[in-house]
Amino acid sequence: MNRCIIDYKTIKSAQPEIISRIIEINEESPNCFREMDHLLRSDQVVASFILRVANSPIYNRSQPIRTLPIAISLLGINIIRSLVILAFSRSVFSKSKNALVCKHIWHHSLLTAIASYNICSELGKAEDCEEAFVAGLVHDIGKVLLFTHVRKDYMDALTYALENACSSKEAEQKFMGTDHYQIGEQAVREWKLPPQFQLYVGTDLDQLLPGQIDNEILLWLAIANSLIKGAGIGTNPCDPVIRKEKLMAYGLNEEFSDHLLDEAFFQKLINDEIFQFCAHDRC
Repeated sequence: MNRCIIDYKTIKSAQPEIISRIIEINEESPNCFREMDHLLRSDQVVASFILRVANSPIYNRSQPIRTLPIAISLLGINIIRSLVILAFSRSVFSKSKNALVCKHIWHHSLLTAIASYNICSELGKAEDCEEAFVAGLVHDIGKVLLFTHVRKDYMDALTYALENACSSKEAEQKFMGTDHYQIGEQAVREWKLPPQFQLYVGTDLDQLLPGQIDNEILLWLAIANSLIKGAGIGTNPCDPVIRKEKLMAYGLNEEFSDHLLDEAFFQKLINDEIFQFCAHDRC
């Protein structure tokens, strides 16, 4: 087992400097909006990506978002920063030719985010939809960092987890002496993300504790995570009966559980504009 060292200040991607600097912007600073706008303008690839996602149905504010200042003012620093993290992940996986890691990390994160948003929306919690989407985007950021920094060891752990039907945490600890929960929590601290992100990245969503179920965003995230993993994206596929039992264990009724497990709902996620735009960029 090799010692796992993550440099949170050196993000290995197509746009390392801009992404690192945006993540480090202090939202309490009176110049934070100006700094964000300046940095985004310095990289047209990231800027175009932010505007493309900001104009998707998930973030659309009933009016087109044509400029970066409008995007920043309407969406806020934290959502923009989360979209920058999404841009980082996209740049990582667009260059990867490994179908296994694209499916179980990248596609899983995207579909979990989109599912979180849709579940929240269908349950009448419109005010929480954007937060639920962001929670899905970042919940596996620890896996992305492990993949970028200790790729061989991480791939050994992922392969081991899939072949032995064990948890990703168990496999990661075996091969790297750490796990994506620990790495994700440290990333939140290093990047000065909102405190609630600690819950999204550091919680075992398969085993929510009684107190954690009371956090609705975390609950929507756990349901979405279970739904996508059960379909075989994030781990091995699960028997339909067991998938339904898991969903109902989170407090969903039988009718809504059946709705989420229906092929039409899954196709809705697959056909989502953000998934189509992000997932199929050479991956």
